[in-house]
Amino acid sequence: ILSQMRVNYYKNIFMRKLIIVNGDLATGKSHLALIIKERFNLPLFTKDEYKEGLSEHYPYSTYEESHKLSVMAMDMLFSSFEKVAKEDKDVVLEANFREEHMIRLQELVNKYHYEVLHLDLVGSTEILYHRYMNRIKYENRHPVHTVNKLDNYDAFEAYTLSRKNEKKIGNIITINTDDLSYQKDEKLFMLIEEFLSK
Repeated sequence: ILSQMRVNYYKNIFMRKLIIVNGDLATGKSHLALIIKERFNLPLFTKDEYKEGLSEHYPYSTYEESHKLSVMAMDMLFSSFEKVAKEDKDVVLEANFREEHMIRLQELVNKYHYEVLHLDLVGSTEILYHRYMNRIKYENRHPVHTVNKLDNYDAFEAYTLSRKNEKKIGNIITINTDDLSYQKDEKLFMLIEEFLSK
Protein backbone atom coordinates (compact mmCIF):
# COMPACT_ATOMS: atom_id res chain seq x y z
CA ILE A 1 0.00 0.00 0.00
CA LEU A 2 2.77 2.41 0.93
CA SER A 3 4.58 1.62 -2.32
CA GLN A 4 1.48 2.41 -4.38
CA MET A 5 0.98 5.64 -2.42
CA ARG A 6 4.50 6.70 -3.34
CA VAL A 7 3.84 5.94 -7.03
CA ASN A 8 0.64 8.00 -6.95
CA TYR A 9 2.43 10.82 -5.11
CA TYR A 10 5.17 11.11 -7.72
CA LYS A 11 2.71 10.80 -10.58
CA ASN A 12 0.83 13.78 -9.20
CA ILE A 13 4.01 15.82 -8.94
CA PHE A 14 5.47 14.85 -12.32
CA MET A 15 2.40 14.89 -14.50
CA ARG A 16 2.76 13.71 -18.07
CA LYS A 17 1.70 15.99 -20.89
CA LEU A 18 -1.08 15.56 -23.42
CA ILE A 19 -1.40 17.92 -26.38
CA ILE A 20 -4.81 17.87 -28.05
CA VAL A 21 -5.03 19.29 -31.58
CA ASN A 22 -8.71 19.91 -32.18
CA GLY A 23 -10.92 22.27 -34.13
CA ASP A 24 -12.91 23.06 -37.23
CA LEU A 25 -12.61 21.28 -40.55
CA ALA A 26 -9.88 22.51 -42.92
CA THR A 27 -7.96 24.37 -40.24
CA GLY A 28 -4.76 22.37 -40.74
CA LYS A 29 -5.03 20.18 -37.64
CA SER A 30 -3.18 17.22 -39.12
CA HIS A 31 -0.33 19.36 -40.42
CA LEU A 32 0.13 21.16 -37.10
CA ALA A 33 0.04 17.88 -35.18
CA LEU A 34 2.74 16.45 -37.45
CA ILE A 35 4.92 19.54 -36.92
CA ILE A 36 4.57 19.15 -33.14
CA LYS A 37 5.34 15.43 -33.34
CA GLU A 38 8.54 16.02 -35.30
CA ARG A 39 9.68 19.15 -33.50
CA PHE A 40 9.27 17.74 -29.99
CA ASN A 41 9.78 14.04 -30.77
CA LEU A 42 6.41 12.93 -29.42
CA PRO A 43 4.15 10.00 -30.30
CA LEU A 44 1.16 11.14 -32.37
CA PHE A 45 -2.19 9.44 -32.89
CA THR A 46 -4.71 10.80 -35.39
CA LYS A 47 -8.27 9.73 -36.10
CA ASP A 48 -7.88 10.17 -39.86
CA GLU A 49 -4.95 7.77 -40.04
CA TYR A 50 -6.94 5.06 -38.31
CA LYS A 51 -9.99 5.75 -40.46
CA GLU A 52 -7.97 5.47 -43.66
CA GLY A 53 -6.59 2.13 -42.52
CA LEU A 54 -10.04 0.84 -41.65
CA SER A 55 -11.36 1.89 -45.05
CA GLU A 56 -9.17 -0.75 -46.67
CA HIS A 57 -11.24 -3.46 -44.98
CA TYR A 58 -14.74 -2.01 -44.59
CA PRO A 59 -17.18 -0.42 -47.06
CA TYR A 60 -17.75 3.33 -46.89
CA SER A 61 -19.90 4.32 -49.86
CA THR A 62 -22.57 5.98 -47.70
CA TYR A 63 -22.41 8.57 -44.93
CA GLU A 64 -23.62 6.01 -42.40
CA GLU A 65 -20.83 3.59 -43.30
CA SER A 66 -18.26 6.37 -43.16
CA HIS A 67 -19.54 7.45 -39.76
CA LYS A 68 -19.15 3.91 -38.43
CA LEU A 69 -15.51 4.01 -39.49
CA SER A 70 -15.12 7.32 -37.65
CA VAL A 71 -16.49 5.76 -34.46
CA MET A 72 -14.14 2.79 -34.81
CA ALA A 73 -11.20 5.10 -35.53
CA MET A 74 -11.91 7.13 -32.38
CA ASP A 75 -12.00 3.92 -30.34
CA MET A 76 -8.59 3.00 -31.73
CA LEU A 77 -7.23 6.47 -30.94
CA PHE A 78 -8.38 6.22 -27.32
CA SER A 79 -6.91 2.72 -27.01
CA SER A 80 -3.58 3.98 -28.32
CA PHE A 81 -3.60 6.88 -25.87
CA GLU A 82 -4.34 4.58 -22.95
CA LYS A 83 -1.50 2.28 -23.98
CA VAL A 84 1.11 5.06 -23.92
CA ALA A 85 -0.49 6.53 -20.79
CA LYS A 86 0.26 3.29 -18.98
CA GLU A 87 3.89 3.83 -20.00
CA ASP A 88 3.86 7.41 -18.62
CA LYS A 89 4.64 9.03 -21.98
CA ASP A 90 3.82 12.47 -23.29
CA VAL A 91 1.61 12.28 -26.37
CA VAL A 92 -0.21 14.25 -29.09
CA LEU A 93 -3.78 13.42 -30.17
CA GLU A 94 -5.39 14.93 -33.27
CA ALA A 95 -9.01 14.66 -34.39
CA ASN A 96 -12.23 16.59 -34.77
CA PHE A 97 -13.17 15.84 -31.16
CA ARG A 98 -16.80 16.31 -30.13
CA GLU A 99 -18.24 16.70 -26.64
CA GLU A 100 -18.61 12.97 -25.99
CA HIS A 101 -14.94 12.51 -26.88
CA MET A 102 -13.89 15.29 -24.50
CA ILE A 103 -15.77 13.61 -21.66
CA ARG A 104 -14.04 10.34 -22.45
CA LEU A 105 -10.65 12.05 -22.66
CA GLN A 106 -11.20 13.81 -19.34
CA GLU A 107 -11.74 10.44 -17.67
CA LEU A 108 -8.47 9.10 -19.05
CA VAL A 109 -6.61 12.30 -18.19
CA ASN A 110 -7.81 12.01 -14.58
CA LYS A 111 -7.03 8.30 -14.43
CA TYR A 112 -3.46 8.64 -15.70
CA HIS A 113 -2.61 12.06 -14.23
CA TYR A 114 -2.05 14.06 -17.40
CA GLU A 115 -1.78 17.79 -17.79
CA VAL A 116 -3.47 18.96 -21.00
CA LEU A 117 -2.70 21.63 -23.57
CA HIS A 118 -5.69 22.01 -25.88
CA LEU A 119 -4.98 23.68 -29.22
CA ASP A 120 -8.37 24.72 -30.61
CA LEU A 121 -8.14 25.67 -34.30
CA VAL A 122 -10.88 27.96 -35.59
CA GLY A 123 -11.52 30.21 -38.56
CA SER A 124 -13.96 32.09 -40.71
CA THR A 125 -16.64 29.72 -41.98
CA GLU A 126 -16.38 31.15 -45.50
CA ILE A 127 -12.61 30.71 -45.64
CA LEU A 128 -12.73 27.22 -44.16
CA TYR A 129 -15.48 26.09 -46.52
CA HIS A 130 -13.57 27.20 -49.63
CA ARG A 131 -10.39 25.63 -48.27
CA TYR A 132 -12.28 22.41 -47.54
CA MET A 133 -13.73 22.22 -51.05
CA ASN A 134 -10.35 23.01 -52.63
CA ARG A 135 -8.75 20.21 -50.64
CA ILE A 136 -11.32 17.73 -51.89
CA LYS A 137 -10.90 18.90 -55.47
CA TYR A 138 -7.14 19.46 -55.73
CA GLU A 139 -5.27 17.82 -52.86
CA ASN A 140 -5.96 14.16 -53.60
CA ARG A 141 -7.66 13.56 -50.26
CA HIS A 142 -8.30 9.97 -49.28
CA PRO A 143 -11.77 9.04 -50.60
CA VAL A 144 -12.99 8.05 -47.13
CA HIS A 145 -12.86 11.72 -46.11
CA THR A 146 -15.15 12.84 -48.92
CA VAL A 147 -18.13 10.63 -48.06
CA ASN A 148 -20.11 13.12 -46.01
CA LYS A 149 -22.91 15.66 -46.17
CA LEU A 150 -20.75 18.78 -45.97
CA ASP A 151 -20.22 19.58 -49.65
CA ASN A 152 -22.63 22.53 -49.57
CA TYR A 153 -22.12 25.73 -47.61
CA ASP A 154 -25.22 25.52 -45.40
CA ALA A 155 -24.34 22.02 -44.18
CA PHE A 156 -20.73 23.02 -43.58
CA GLU A 157 -21.77 26.12 -41.64
CA ALA A 158 -24.24 24.14 -39.51
CA TYR A 159 -21.53 21.59 -38.66
CA THR A 160 -19.05 24.33 -37.75
CA LEU A 161 -21.53 26.18 -35.56
CA SER A 162 -22.59 22.97 -33.82
CA ARG A 163 -19.20 22.55 -32.14
CA LYS A 164 -18.64 26.17 -31.02
CA ASN A 165 -19.92 25.74 -27.47
CA GLU A 166 -18.91 22.15 -26.91
CA LYS A 167 -16.86 21.04 -23.92
CA LYS A 168 -13.11 21.54 -24.02
CA ILE A 169 -10.57 20.38 -21.48
CA GLY A 170 -7.17 21.53 -20.29
CA ASN A 171 -5.28 24.75 -20.90
CA ILE A 172 -6.85 26.11 -24.07
CA ILE A 173 -5.07 28.07 -26.78
CA THR A 174 -7.44 29.25 -29.51
CA ILE A 175 -5.70 29.65 -32.87
CA ASN A 176 -7.20 31.57 -35.78
CA THR A 177 -6.36 29.69 -38.96
CA ASP A 178 -7.68 32.08 -41.60
CA ASP A 179 -3.99 32.63 -42.31
CA LEU A 180 -2.00 29.39 -42.29
CA SER A 181 1.12 31.25 -41.21
CA TYR A 182 0.31 30.09 -37.66
CA GLN A 183 2.01 26.83 -38.65
CA LYS A 184 5.32 28.72 -38.57
CA ASP A 185 4.58 30.87 -35.51
CA GLU A 186 7.57 30.55 -33.19
CA LYS A 187 5.59 32.11 -30.32
CA LEU A 188 3.16 29.20 -30.51
CA PHE A 189 5.96 26.64 -30.44
CA MET A 190 7.59 28.44 -27.50
CA LEU A 191 4.31 28.08 -25.57
CA ILE A 192 4.23 24.38 -26.41
CA GLU A 193 7.84 23.96 -25.33
CA GLU A 194 7.14 25.73 -22.02
CA PHE A 195 4.17 23.45 -21.44
CA LEU A 196 6.20 20.30 -22.09
CA SER A 197 9.15 21.38 -19.96
CA LYS A 198 7.42 22.69 -16.83
